[in-house]
Amino acid sequence: MIQLLKYRAALLGILFGLFGGAISQLLAIEEMTLYYTALASIIGLVVNLMVSFMLKGKWNAKVKNTLKGICAFFFVALVATLFMHTKFFIEGTFSYQNFENEVSYYIKGSEYTNVAKKFKEENPYIESDEDLIREGFGSPEEKGKVWTQESINNNWMKMLTTYCLIVIFFVGLISILIEVLMGKYGKSTGKMIESF
Repeated sequence: MIQLLKYRAALLGILFGLFGGAISQLLAIEEMTLYYTALASIIGLVVNLMVSFMLKGKWNAKVKNTLKGICAFFFVALVATLFMHTKFFIEGTFSYQNFENEVSYYIKGSEYTNVAKKFKEENPYIESDEDLIREGFGSPEEKGKVWTQESINNNWMKMLTTYCLIVIFFVGLISILIEVLMGKYGKSTGKMIESF
């Protein structure tokens, strides 16, 4: 059991190393970077251990078919959640290019404040949210003057919820597949690893 945990933990570590970078790039929002990283690790560990605990038992045709259904559900849910998160990312963030030409993304709101509405009316040349922030308010730190705090919080929660679901479905799917493969092919894999 300890040997299996060592190999699975190493494999999950490698997978998170490979795909964690991809996930962080897909979901790169300047304000949430540290939060996303910490949350992914916690959720990954909990889901992995839960899957391991639930799969310890007798294997029969019903269990196999149930696992196939769960894997199919996790895969479809992962794709759907990635689509939703991308939609929320496009609708709920704005890009901001600093003086060093580095582009960062920040969460915005969906409802402008009266000050921002007035500034947009007085300056019809403003075409994007980045222009509005840069020309009217100076920096992304002033976004609370552009959008209402409630609408910023709503977009924040949408992004956070879909991010958590992405991690849950991804880790759940990978954990089930690893557990099944190690359970079914663990002995042959162990012999192959020992021969190296």
